[in-house]
Amino acid sequence: MIRADAYGYACPGRPGLAAELSWRDASLTHRGNGIYGAMFAAAAISAAFTAGGPMEIFTTALRYVPQRSRFFAVVSDSLELVAGARDWVEGYRAIHGRYAEYGHCRVFQESGTLINTLRFATDVGDGICKQVSQGNDTDSYGATAGAILGVYFGPGHLEERWITPFRDVRHTRLAGFHELSLARTADRVAALPARVLGQS
Repeated sequence: MIRADAYGYACPGRPGLAAELSWRDASLTHRGNGIYGAMFAAAAISAAFTAGGPMEIFTTALRYVPQRSRFFAVVSDSLELVAGARDWVEGYRAIHGRYAEYGHCRVFQESGTLINTLRFATDVGDGICKQVSQGNDTDSYGATAGAILGVYFGPGHLEERWITPFRDVRHTRLAGFHELSLARTADRVAALPARVLGQS
């Protein structure tokens, strides 16, 4: 899922294409539900550009994963569990209670917590905190939640206290990648739809 973000950003409002591009990427290193999770994340980010509400993001994204897969069954069930919860803690307890066997770096429980996060988040920072508080793979799913939240809420919904400490510097271990400015990276990501879809 952590490689899926760019495909969602590149295909705003085109979740089917985002899922297809993510499938091509994920198929190089993963199989089965690992691929479906990447497709789901990319489609969710894409859908967040046009969705009318948080749950619509995920019901839309779910249309772009194999309908007979275990991933589809678990995420469908998680949607129901979260829809019936009164707050994010109750939603987390329902998902964790049902899928605790799928712990750290297992796509099922963590996909359910993404749904829970988006349903109850009040802004981007609040949502990232809720996602990380649910445990498991906190860095990866905190980032995926941040991607979906950022698109859904849009500019101005992440407090400066989240951005200022970085001083516009990003550290990476990617060989041959020397872009250190967060702002320039954001500009490159913002240009993706024009390159992929011919949109500006």
